[in-house]
Amino acid sequence: MTRSEDLHGAQRGGTGGKPGSDENSHPLNHPQDGKDDEGQEGEDVSHPPEEGEAVSDYFGFTEIFKRVLSTADHELDVSNLYLFWSALGAGGALGLTFLARVIFTESAGEIEPGLLGNLLYPVGFLIIVLGRYQLFTENTLTPVVLVLTRLASLRDLLRLWLVVFVGNMVGAIAFAAAIAYSNVFTPERAARAMEIGHHAIETEWLEIFYRGIIAGWIVAAMVWLVHAMRDSIGRALVIYVLMYFIGVGTFFHVITSSVEAFYIAFADPTVNFWVLWPNFVAPVLIGNTLGGIIFVAVLNYAQFAEHKDSRMFERYERMSMKQWLFGHREHY
Repeated sequence: MTRSEDLHGAQRGGTGGKPGSDENSHPLNHPQDGKDDEGQEGEDVSHPPEEGEAVSDYFGFTEIFKRVLSTADHELDVSNLYLFWSALGAGGALGLTFLARVIFTESAGEIEPGLLGNLLYPVGFLIIVLGRYQLFTENTLTPVVLVLTRLASLRDLLRLWLVVFVGNMVGAIAFAAAIAYSNVFTPERAARAMEIGHHAIETEWLEIFYRGIIAGWIVAAMVWLVHAMRDSIGRALVIYVLMYFIGVGTFFHVITSSVEAFYIAFADPTVNFWVLWPNFVAPVLIGNTLGGIIFVAVLNYAQFAEHKDSRMFERYERMSMKQWLFGHREHY
């Protein structure tokens, strides 16, 4: 059994991987020294444990970590075109978050989106995560962890990030343009949408950056917890609570906030479309990326590195430094 199959085995009864991958194509899929997937001492590591560390319904930390690695392996194996179309759908789905936020805020009579205005803020994230679309901020956890184990390269990670981010932004901008140039909003809701967008883009650069860090942390934590859930109801609850927290906390998510910002660019001729990129998109993007990588991916990897089960990777051939920096998978 290959490394990919070993990692994918962790998904059985859990979240499942992205479709469209070729599990045997990468040279790192084969363990060293002819060792099979039964582990170093004959332990079966390809199936979820019957019981967790303390409670039978819990997955242990190692099992969650393996599920994250399995998802990352699928994501790095699929084609650029698949990633782009999936990311495009995710960008459009987060446009629904903007739509719901405006409608609920205006209907509730709130000046800014609050407890009521953000009730359906998580709707786009629910569509993306449960529908298994590609979202940039999700990918600050899963593939990063695989790269940290030196089972995937930085080049592959950057390729994934670039394709997914471009797809997300194209979907978000297209949705913003469609809303701005149509009559979807009543005059009252259009005015409220303008207020929400202006409030976002008029925030100071550093404040946007700091709020982006927190949002990135929350999204990456959500992804980790989704991999720890056994059922869709539990996943949906985790997604709703954490994404609702982003909305009511007025934190900035790069794709959702971009829909709000670019709606203003299309609806208000005084707002420059291109100025929004360095002044708004850049600080949110950097903040989200750092929040996801530092607070979740790196810390969880460091925790796993100190775990006794981290030896499971000893049977795999790690990438050399040159491969880790410049290597790539051949079949995308």
